[in-house]
Amino acid sequence: MALHIGPDIDLKLRWLAGQGLSPRHGQALLGLLGALAAAASLREAAHTAGLSYRHAWGLLGAGARALGAPLVDMQRGRGARLTPYGRKLLQADLHIRTVIDGQLEQLRKDVSQMLAPVSPGKQARLTLRASHDLALPLLAQACTPGMRLEIDFRGADECLAALARGECDLAGFHVADALPRAAAAAAALGRWLDPHKHQLLHFVSREQGIIVRAGARVRGVGDLARPGLRFLNRPPDAGPHDNVDLAVAAAVAEGRAEAGFGLRAAAARYELDFVPLATERYYLALQRRTFREPGLQLLLAAMRSPEFKQAAARLPGYDLSNAGSREALGAALAWLKQPRPRKRAA
Repeated sequence: MALHIGPDIDLKLRWLAGQGLSPRHGQALLGLLGALAAAASLREAAHTAGLSYRHAWGLLGAGARALGAPLVDMQRGRGARLTPYGRKLLQADLHIRTVIDGQLEQLRKDVSQMLAPVSPGKQARLTLRASHDLALPLLAQACTPGMRLEIDFRGADECLAALARGECDLAGFHVADALPRAAAAAAALGRWLDPHKHQLLHFVSREQGIIVRAGARVRGVGDLARPGLRFLNRPPDAGPHDNVDLAVAAAVAEGRAEAGFGLRAAAARYELDFVPLATERYYLALQRRTFREPGLQLLLAAMRSPEFKQAAARLPGYDLSNAGSREALGAALAWLKQPRPRKRAA
């Protein structure tokens, strides 16, 4: 005999209630009205609903007082019949259940899965909140059947805050070596992460620069100030969690701008020109204890797998040579703060 472990998730909808009519009695009233719709008498309906005749009378009276309208029409020699309002009540109940029952069943399954005991061989699961990167979906696809990576794209600062609050297993963010966002990234790291508690996992490096429409004659940042040149930093219709790099590239390809900031890989996807400006490192931040969990080891295996490396290698401007290497938080901050060699003027 199998031993059942864990709670039984029994979600029931009780929507009908009012003054003097509790949700439990409202549920019983709906059952009685449903039985009465197919019965020849109130006594028969009460028996079908599992109620005493006296209790059935009491429910009908409480329902009429709470709802302000009679639910049943009692006539001598003709038995009990639902009033128009009683029929509307059953129609409303049917409509509500048609809409919500599927959601309740899905919720029951979700909660059952959340509370299910962990057993050997069970699928590992890691939650990742991350700023957008084209290689992350490829990493999720490369995970084995025993590992599931759930990705929720957000702003970088929001991701780090979620990790600090324990709302996710990993936080993905990128920092650049020569753009103003480097200072913002350093501030976010110091604000949300603890060097004694957190560590970084190097994911990829990628080229950031100017995405340029062919023929726009943009060869550097100085050309962006040219009169009449339309430059796009972020499309006005882009949502807070959209892939801004691809959105910029799409806008340039559609002729809504001559140039915009973005990744080389995004420019290549739309066959646009590209002017490199900086190298971005993309990190996954996590708690040190997470490295000991089986799920993280499976994720590292996926990150180092030929399947992932071959897929990510097709992204122009991406470097995977350090993928999966651990890096201390202090080392990343030092890299951000180190002086950069100045480029000679052309």
